[in-house]
Amino acid sequence: MKNSRLIILLICLPCFHLPVFGQEHRSAAEFTVLDQPADRMMDHYLTSIIDSQFALRDSLLGTLKTTADWDRRAQVIRDSILSWTGPLPEKTPLNARITGRLEREDYLIEKIVFESRPSFPVSASLYLPKGHPGRRAAVLNVIGHSAEGKATGHVQRRSISQAKKGFVALTIDGIGQGERRIADYASYGSLPGSVHRVVGMQAFLSGTHLFNFMVWDAIRAVDYLCTRPEVDSERIGITGTSGGGMMTTYILPFEPRIEVAVPACNPNTWSYRVHAGLATDHEQVFFSSFTAGIDPRGDPLFTHVPKPLLINATTDDDLNPPGGVWALSTWLYRAYAAHGAPDRFQTSMVKAPHDYNREQREVTYAWMLKWLGGDPADFPEGDFPVEKEEDLRCAPSGNVYLEEGSLEPHDLVKSFLDQHRPGWGAVKSAEDLRTHRERLCQSIKYLLRIEDPTTAPTAEIKAPRWFAGGKLTPVILGPEKGIVLPGVWLEPQNSSERGPVVLFLHDEGKIALAGKESLARALLDKKFRILAVDLRGTGETAPGLEDRFWDFLAGKPIAGGRVTDICACLEWLKSKKANPDSIYIWASGVSGLWAVLASAISQGVSGLILEDLLCSFESAVSVRLPAYNQEIIVPGVLRHFDLPQVFQALAPRKVSLVNPLMGDKSPALKSELDRTYSRVKETYQALGAGGAWSVATGVSGQRKAGVILSFFKD
Repeated sequence: MKNSRLIILLICLPCFHLPVFGQEHRSAAEFTVLDQPADRMMDHYLTSIIDSQFALRDSLLGTLKTTADWDRRAQVIRDSILSWTGPLPEKTPLNARITGRLEREDYLIEKIVFESRPSFPVSASLYLPKGHPGRRAAVLNVIGHSAEGKATGHVQRRSISQAKKGFVALTIDGIGQGERRIADYASYGSLPGSVHRVVGMQAFLSGTHLFNFMVWDAIRAVDYLCTRPEVDSERIGITGTSGGGMMTTYILPFEPRIEVAVPACNPNTWSYRVHAGLATDHEQVFFSSFTAGIDPRGDPLFTHVPKPLLINATTDDDLNPPGGVWALSTWLYRAYAAHGAPDRFQTSMVKAPHDYNREQREVTYAWMLKWLGGDPADFPEGDFPVEKEEDLRCAPSGNVYLEEGSLEPHDLVKSFLDQHRPGWGAVKSAEDLRTHRERLCQSIKYLLRIEDPTTAPTAEIKAPRWFAGGKLTPVILGPEKGIVLPGVWLEPQNSSERGPVVLFLHDEGKIALAGKESLARALLDKKFRILAVDLRGTGETAPGLEDRFWDFLAGKPIAGGRVTDICACLEWLKSKKANPDSIYIWASGVSGLWAVLASAISQGVSGLILEDLLCSFESAVSVRLPAYNQEIIVPGVLRHFDLPQVFQALAPRKVSLVNPLMGDKSPALKSELDRTYSRVKETYQALGAGGAWSVATGVSGQRKAGVILSFFKD
């Protein structure tokens, strides 16, 4: 079957309306190089790495025996998470205010707004028990992915029940939910996850972390509880489910005032989640945590030992495999036993799906009553009405972000970027360029975890097929164990052993060359040779699993892998097999980002032509509604450099941008590009290569083809 496809392909090649290039809807099978499907390559590759990392973690945990051993481990976890999320800000006035009250028979609801950061409001409901004199134990309720936030039915029932049982209950809206909704993000998916997705990406690029914002809201909520005369600040608990279970888990390394914790439907073991094919949200991703031997899904709970902890899980949770719950629980039990407090840890697993149903809530009440004061037998919830969402509103408009002077999460990201943008000097001489390149290369390799040097890949060269005017050779390159890069090596008729080479890269893989018929033929006619290759996770090896974030957690970013792939392709092209006079890169879309970074750390590229390239990482942060997400994330990149600095490092090599895009994928205006690339232009001019840098905007059709061909005319 495969041979018949190749015969069909070769029959079509002689006339240059090459259908192999020219038909937009040509079957992908005709570009297939691999003998077997490789759509699980990235899954197997990352899973193998993560399995090794967790084997090391388990070996390390197995050595912990004493109280001191576990305490040292807890401190490592605290320090590590703080280093990943970034330093927490200084505490500022809460400026808390009560905007309304609801009187009920045995409890009172106060509508609260406080500022976790200056002008950054948090909306909350405070439930005060009646008939319980003196200072009371308090519970902070944090909420998962519920758009209604504090008004969600099961959240209200939990809060009301806590008040009925004598607790002061504070329930806060998380970022993107309740009265902190941001409607503009609805097009990205359901709220609040869509807000987390967009702001999380922008925070990553800027060098901060969405979790930093979210955990600070919760810490300041504890601060607010401690200001209330009704609260015994020595008896504070926290609970939440799903994303609320995440916050209940992740706050513990930072908040020693929490005495009792009940995370529901979240604590787990990442190794089980990886084998179940599960992804996560931006706020739960800590770069290289597995490399450090830390599982962020559950390890923060070790910092709570020996205080009372209940993991409230369910048997049919499709986001948290029960096996992962029990694996985590086994290690936690050992830690509690080493502290002489095994009775303070318990795992409950109710027969239910991912939820916080009545039975789960009642398990929580019993645990809270046992350890914060009260009668654990008073766990039944009872039946009672809940409030309408509009009746719980703290702000007249129902949205605290609409109040005058209020900041949104995007404002926090932009402010952070403004305060932490790195300084880069002008590049006006060869010495400036050398210094600039060294600094930039060091940053690229550090951020993308690229090992130095890049070695030549293994190569499997398949039997060539001749066609009128040239030769097609399937090639499979292997830059590292577990990764293959299928490619097509095209040579013109009567090709010499030397000559220029074009490395073609596209987000869709080598098949995208099918849509560039006349351009590909023109290059072959000019005696260029073309290597069209699928970078890892594209083309035949798609999907790349960027949306899983396993690569970040494992410290093996796919972006870094693709830069390494390009460097490996360059090494192969520089070998005697290709024997090039010069190597050019022709890249489109996000692949162009990785081509630019690869060219900065490899001097083997003579020039690049880049179609539809994101004009700068900052443009994806500054725009309110970006069109990019995890596919462009280089964590912390803007604390080190942006694309203009990379282009400066490429001088005096030839670079042409064709139709650069803003962060929302709108065409970049000439005025914006002139501002963004002003120093790039200055650098090229200072090095006497002003003509080697060019930017073309608003070109399409034949004009665009002409721009691309003119790049290769020399």
